[in-house]
Amino acid sequence: MKFVILAALIAVAAAELKFKDCGHHEVTKVVVNDCDGAYCVLHKSKPVNFAATFVANQDSAKLHLEVLGSLNGLTIPVPGVPSDGCKVVKCPLVKGQTYTAKYSMNIPSIIPVTKSVVTVKLTGDHGVVACGSVDGEIAA
Repeated sequence: MKFVILAALIAVAAAELKFKDCGHHEVTKVVVNDCDGAYCVLHKSKPVNFAATFVANQDSAKLHLEVLGSLNGLTIPVPGVPSDGCKVVKCPLVKGQTYTAKYSMNIPSIIPVTKSVVTVKLTGDHGVVACGSVDGEIAA
């Protein structure tokens, strides 16, 4: 019985999140801890584990990572996120291969409590490799 409860908790904690594709449908799956459905609540100074599976649309030796938050109509980069996308996905990419980008971070305490759209974009040698956004909010 304990195993069944543990398995159910793990399944809920790692549920697939509905996302909006802002690329060319390369992203096939997004998972964010403690989020499921179409809306995600992230808590300031708490760890967030993110994973996105995508099919590379190009060969690329390097990747640039951007995590952006839209707050009150203003789009800003999330502080503390490294720009080297090869730290979240093994480079080089081969066109047509499936990859999973994984990243963990704490939501910076300087980000205000607000509703937001968070966009994650990977750009390669020849343009956008993968891009997805989720609706959510930052809570205390």
